[in-house]
Amino acid sequence: MSEILLQTRNLTKQYGRHRAVDDVNMHIKKGAIYGFIGRNGAGKTTCLKMISGLSTPSYGEIEMFGYKGKDLQKVRSRVGCLIEAPGLYGNMSAYDNLNIKCKLTGIKKKGYIEELLKTVGLDTVGEKKTKHYSLGMKQRLGIALALVGEPDLLILDEPINGLDPQGIVEVRETIQKLAKERGMTICISSHI
Repeated sequence: MSEILLQTRNLTKQYGRHRAVDDVNMHIKKGAIYGFIGRNGAGKTTCLKMISGLSTPSYGEIEMFGYKGKDLQKVRSRVGCLIEAPGLYGNMSAYDNLNIKCKLTGIKKKGYIEELLKTVGLDTVGEKKTKHYSLGMKQRLGIALALVGEPDLLILDEPINGLDPQGIVEVRETIQKLAKERGMTICISSHI
């Protein structure tokens, strides 16, 4: 039996009288690619924000890597996430954007950024500023930023939203490659 890496029990988020997330129970096994599907406005992003630690649940429980409650802070560094649009510095290259995150997280390994760029298929863009990137390129750079620190769990909120068919294929191949080659657990939301 596979190990459950992430589970929620009656996860709920309420804003006044409106329940944005209502009693969500999910179980994600280690090494799985988990599809979190729902229409626009169904609460997918809110749920992923709670799992990522960007929002606090109104009710319910989240357990990751065997930790729950206040102890979740001990394992937050094992989670990489791309929620909504990636925050990029438009006047900088992909390399420079990744370099900033690496410096903030204390990563100084030689060749690390180049490997991340290769993983997401951006190793040939050179010094091109990210403000000139296509939406697909920005999404792939967002995934690379979420990969900084080698997370065990990768949370991607609608990473194919707004992409053309080729961009969808590229992002899907990247996700499958990460799961297969790195044994990464991935939770991806979509309305498609």
